[in-house]
Amino acid sequence: MASDVSVNIKMYKVGELGDCFLLRFKKGNEQSHILIDCGSFRNSADSITHMKKIAADIKKQLAGATLNVIAGTHQHNDHLSGFVHAKSIFESMAPDKVWLSWLDNPRNKQATRIGNDFNNYLSSLRLMSRELTHASFDADPVKKNLNEILGFFGVEKDKNAKTEKLPPALPAAARDILRTLGKQKPDYLNPGEIFDLPGISDGAVKVYVLGPPKNEELLFDKDPNKDETYDPKLALNNLSASKLLLAMKKYSGSIKEENDEEPFPFNEPYRKSPNYKEAWDSYYSARNKWRQIDMDWLNQAEQLALWLDDFTNNSSLVLAFELVKSGKVLLFAADAQTGNWNSWKSIKWKKAPQDFSWLNLMQQTVLYKTGHHGSHNSTLPDGLNNMTHEELVVMIPVDKSDPNITKKNGWKMPASNLFRELKKRSKNRVLRMDDGIMRSKNWDELPFKPKNTTLYIEYEVRG
Repeated sequence: MASDVSVNIKMYKVGELGDCFLLRFKKGNEQSHILIDCGSFRNSADSITHMKKIAADIKKQLAGATLNVIAGTHQHNDHLSGFVHAKSIFESMAPDKVWLSWLDNPRNKQATRIGNDFNNYLSSLRLMSRELTHASFDADPVKKNLNEILGFFGVEKDKNAKTEKLPPALPAAARDILRTLGKQKPDYLNPGEIFDLPGISDGAVKVYVLGPPKNEELLFDKDPNKDETYDPKLALNNLSASKLLLAMKKYSGSIKEENDEEPFPFNEPYRKSPNYKEAWDSYYSARNKWRQIDMDWLNQAEQLALWLDDFTNNSSLVLAFELVKSGKVLLFAADAQTGNWNSWKSIKWKKAPQDFSWLNLMQQTVLYKTGHHGSHNSTLPDGLNNMTHEELVVMIPVDKSDPNITKKNGWKMPASNLFRELKKRSKNRVLRMDDGIMRSKNWDELPFKPKNTTLYIEYEVRG
């Protein structure tokens, strides 16, 4: 028989864009500790020192108890870098189990194929960054923006950036560390799985896996249409990755293949025709290189980087925890984007009542960890509009002092319209990594009032 369970949640203050959440579930004398991600965007000396400080505090919070699970949601610095920088501290905690998504499973053929494509794509982006250094025009703004986005993959300050060795050091290394960190073999989770939380008996806490989707059409569906976002003006129209890749490689001289489908006005086969020699010579002369239409693709380099960045977010492991007796749900959406959210609607749940659906989880959500620092495409209206529980509290792991946010035309995190809706839905019961506890008289309606410390913001769900 399920009994009362409480969950203490600590959202660690990373000091920049990043995610790190420690959950302590309690039922009587039983307890279970779950760590979801531990990472920060940058890899500066200060960032590394701070991540070690956070890891040390996590160990302190355990007080000798077992770290039952570490969940690594996806391969981005701001979610996984701490497992590299504080590897020895996490090893000393001797966690029982690690949860990763099916996309991290080396024995899954579909995951391996997607992973290979991902790494090839990322390799080309790194090479683009290098080639832009030698551009005949002022490429610094393009390269700067490109590298800022590649920072999610540990590229900008990667010591191996001058080589073609991939994937980049940090996120991939963190995943490899996680694969061997647990006492048991890792679990590679699939959407639709439902199971009991380790460490808590009698099925008092259920875990639901919502994403990432197996359907590749949804997996690659990153960008919301106007009905799938509160901030449609922020939705990006990404250009074809293959065309930009070919343009960049052609520009750098790394390919000279004959291909009628190359994205150039005058393709290689036609340049060999003597009838057009004078036109070709003029078009491709050194003095006219700056005028070539081919080079317009280079201005879209950052769009290509955004495409890969968004796909990685969309590949997030999404978890919901249900306190069975009360039915209350905690939703950790990582950085899931459009296709990930939409895939939840068609999940075939294992060991669930026939009429069970994702809406049951949304309607019972009392804690929502906002996706991707509150960006426009990581909380879909279909989901948030159905979060109708009177105890809803929102956590946003965002830091407005992050340079990617403060720069001119910086990243909109949290997106203004979404932030307004989050406040409305939660009756202003919002916890931000940077601003702390939002003032609201409605905190008095809850059994636990949040606490703000120098290192984390703490909240507790009682069910």
